[in-house]
Amino acid sequence: MRGPLIVAGVVGILLGLVAFAVPVAASVATATLIGIVLLCAAFPIAFDGFAAHHPLGGRVLRLLLAVLTAAAGIYLLVAPLEGTYTLTVMLVIWFVAIGFGRIAGGLAALGTPGASLMIANGAVSLVLGILIAEELPESSDWAIGLLVGIDLLFFGASSLWLAAEVGKEEA
Repeated sequence: MRGPLIVAGVVGILLGLVAFAVPVAASVATATLIGIVLLCAAFPIAFDGFAAHHPLGGRVLRLLLAVLTAAAGIYLLVAPLEGTYTLTVMLVIWFVAIGFGRIAGGLAALGTPGASLMIANGAVSLVLGILIAEELPESSDWAIGLLVGIDLLFFGASSLWLAAEVGKEEA
């Protein structure tokens, strides 16, 4: 269990540093990656729409969802800079949600290695979400990359810390 935590920690820190150093490029890369994911997600949604177990209304809604998902993905691939505002708003929502989730997970795991660090990581994510929300729309060009970089740095550090704690228990 310790090896994957170390790898995750090192990769998280390296990616975080890159995103922190060039936040505009990281923002565009994030928008592009999300565009690819949405475009790929449209296919299984469409296949599900053709499934025989759905009534006609369900098929139409699923196919419409597939078209909208593909359109959102194509938009982000064609115009990632223009899509950064919307992505920044979505990222704010994600940071707030993941912050609450990490805090809740840490509180549920109190007494285990890494629980307090998970709570701290959740607090950092929550604060990042609130701070970037206050700076919209001016910060949407660089905020995605910077915030993702900061979150990756904290994730990497907490993974390395947890790997060290697991190593202590195994010894």
